[in-house]
Amino acid sequence: MKTLSPCFFGVLLAVLFLATPAQAQLRYGFKTGLNFASMNGPSELSGSGAELESWGTITGFHIGLSLGYKFNDYVGVRGEILYSKKGAKYTFDGPSYRIFRLDGVSTLTTGNSRYLININNAYLDIPVVAYGRWKDFELSAGMYAGLLVQSIGDGSLTYTNGRTSVLQNPIADLELFLDHNYRKDEPGRGIEGQTEVVQVDAKTVELPKTLGAYYDYTEDKGNLYNPLDYGLVAGLSYFMSRSLFIGVRLQYGLADLTKNAADLSKGSTDNGNLIYRNDKDRNVVIQASVGFSF
Repeated sequence: MKTLSPCFFGVLLAVLFLATPAQAQLRYGFKTGLNFASMNGPSELSGSGAELESWGTITGFHIGLSLGYKFNDYVGVRGEILYSKKGAKYTFDGPSYRIFRLDGVSTLTTGNSRYLININNAYLDIPVVAYGRWKDFELSAGMYAGLLVQSIGDGSLTYTNGRTSVLQNPIADLELFLDHNYRKDEPGRGIEGQTEVVQVDAKTVELPKTLGAYYDYTEDKGNLYNPLDYGLVAGLSYFMSRSLFIGVRLQYGLADLTKNAADLSKGSTDNGNLIYRNDKDRNVVIQASVGFSF
C-alpha cells in the first residue's frame, strides 16, 4: 500500500482535473477550519506493566482548495489539496534513565522522567473522496495521502530521584527545556546558551538547559517522523445555502508515523545501550470545516 497510495491519488486527481470536458459538472471549492489531532500507538510499559506514555489532543488548522466532478445531483467524486497541522500532546511519566557523557565516557543513571512535548507536524494532504448528497446533507468517504513539510516540538523534561547505576550515588534533580526540530536537529546537540551543571559520581558534567530532538542519540538515525502519511477519511457536511457549507471529518491514519530505527525508548536501555522501538504510531484527526463550493 505504501507504493500504491501515491499513484492512486495521482491518477484520481489527474482524472478530476483533466479527464472530463463537461465543465458544467465540475465543482470548485475552498475550505478552512480546525484540526483536533492526536496520535495513537502502543505505550512503553514499566516493569510492573503500567503504561508510561500517553497522547493528548492538540488543536491545529487546515486550509485548502478542492475540485470535484458531479455525476448527477446525488453523487460525485472530489479531490482536495490541504495544508494541515497535526500532532499531539505527548506525555511520558515514569521509570527512566539518563546517560551523562564526558570525555568519551558514559555514565548510566536511573530515575524518573516526565516528558511533556507539544508535537506539531504540518502536512500537505491530498484527500480523494466519493460523496453522496441527500437534500442539504453530504456524506463522503475515501482516502488521503499526506507529505510531511514541517515537524517540530517543544516542552519540558523533569528528571528526579536519579542515581548512578554502578555506585548508586544520587544526582540532583533536573528541569530541562525541549526545543525539537525533527527534520534538522543533530545527534547529541542542544540549544546553545544557558547550561546545567550536574555532579555525576566524581565528575562534573555540563549539559544544555534546552535539549534538541536527538540530544540522547549517539549517532544519526535519520528523522523520527516518516515523510509520508496515508489513511482513511469519512465526513458529513451540511449546506446552509447552495454554496456555503459546514462539515466534520474523521481522518484515520494507516501509515506508521515513526521510523523504527529512530524511535528511541525513554524507559529503559540494554545494559546502557540505547533501545529503538519497533511499534506503530498513527495520526487520528477530527476536522471541523467551513467552506464554499461553486
